[in-house]
Amino acid sequence: MFKKSFLLFPGLVSLCVFCSTLGQASPVEIPQNKPVIYLTFDDGPSSDQVTERILEVLAEHDAKATFFVTGLRARANPEKIAKIYSAGHALGNHAYSHRDLTKLTDHRVDEEFSSTNKYLYDAGAPTINCFRAPFGVTNKRVKAIAGEMGMRSVGWNIDTRDWDERVDPEHLSVQLEDSYHESIVLMHDGPRLRWRTLAVFTRWMEDAGDIYDFKVLPECVQPMTETFAALDPPTTLPQETKPQLALVPEELVAEPVTEPLSIEELLGKLAAYEFSLDPEVVAQNESQ
Repeated sequence: MFKKSFLLFPGLVSLCVFCSTLGQASPVEIPQNKPVIYLTFDDGPSSDQVTERILEVLAEHDAKATFFVTGLRARANPEKIAKIYSAGHALGNHAYSHRDLTKLTDHRVDEEFSSTNKYLYDAGAPTINCFRAPFGVTNKRVKAIAGEMGMRSVGWNIDTRDWDERVDPEHLSVQLEDSYHESIVLMHDGPRLRWRTLAVFTRWMEDAGDIYDFKVLPECVQPMTETFAALDPPTTLPQETKPQLALVPEELVAEPVTEPLSIEELLGKLAAYEFSLDPEVVAQNESQ
């Protein structure tokens, strides 16, 4: 079941080599290190109990993970952000509204990142050192804006496709079983259809929890130095191709108008923003 991992990580076995000069076996011990797996969960934290249950499963196996959260859901669930961080897991920025950042203006991209960081800080999280672009779609411009905030882009190389309701749960299991040393595994703990992810993940951890060493992504716990910034993640990583649940109304992420607004118009837009945001959060909560 896990043969691929063992073959790619030979430190799991102890070899006995023959010394030609002595004509007898001389054991050579290879360190019994486990393959390292980086579990990542996007789009949370959930408004139901999925995030809490994932944290319980991780704790049962002394496993650590990295949670890429959206600003909107961090704002709605600050207590869950605190639970994630206090349990020793890492946090990453997944933008505020889960929009395609490459289609937004520089100002809007800055807001997507900075507002998310604000709500993470407000919940007690430390400085955020990494981000994952929604749908995995990014470019040099988006990375440069994130880099100004000290954040490095992180992708993945194992896509469970748990975000696609058309994918059979067995596919999720197969993808998890194909994990190998230093795999970055993509899963989700929000905003919908995550009980299926939880069920498959729980069963897999029962089988593999003692085989791998589950760690947080080092990019997300180490400040971005000049050396770190020069290292770009692969650009050929698989991407989510199916749009996910829109987290805010379309009008909230529209391009800025070119005409200057009056004080009355600005106040009106602010009132509309506050009015439309809270029902969106309520709607998400009721849908799960």
